[in-house]
Amino acid sequence: MEYKLKLPIELQAVIAMLLIQLVHKIVREIPGSLKLEGPGWIITIVFSILLFAGIVLTVFRNKAGLVLGIICGIWMIFQPIYIHIIRAIPDQNGIWWYPIFPWIQAILIIYFCVILWNNKDLFTKS
Repeated sequence: MEYKLKLPIELQAVIAMLLIQLVHKIVREIPGSLKLEGPGWIITIVFSILLFAGIVLTVFRNKAGLVLGIICGIWMIFQPIYIHIIRAIPDQNGIWWYPIFPWIQAILIIYFCVILWNNKDLFTKS
């Protein structure tokens, strides 16, 4: 018996990227932000909720999910700059190049959201 996923590949790509980032936030960023002083843990949890909402909205083909994905992607680019450069807090593991991974994820999230945004056929009622 063959099962066919009814979501087009463009939707799957966006959902996969958002899901990867959501898991990253739950596994690494939330525990790490709880150790820091200040409101960082609240901001991290808020962006986790936005990612989850973006996933749900995208599954239901609502463009608001893409907007949330782009917002989270932009924040992912700025967050390491704010934490590690502006606030001068070293990475949890002491790895100076670690921000490269969230930046690549952010660029891919923004890229796939823009591709999906421009594919109007996926958001029309059929």
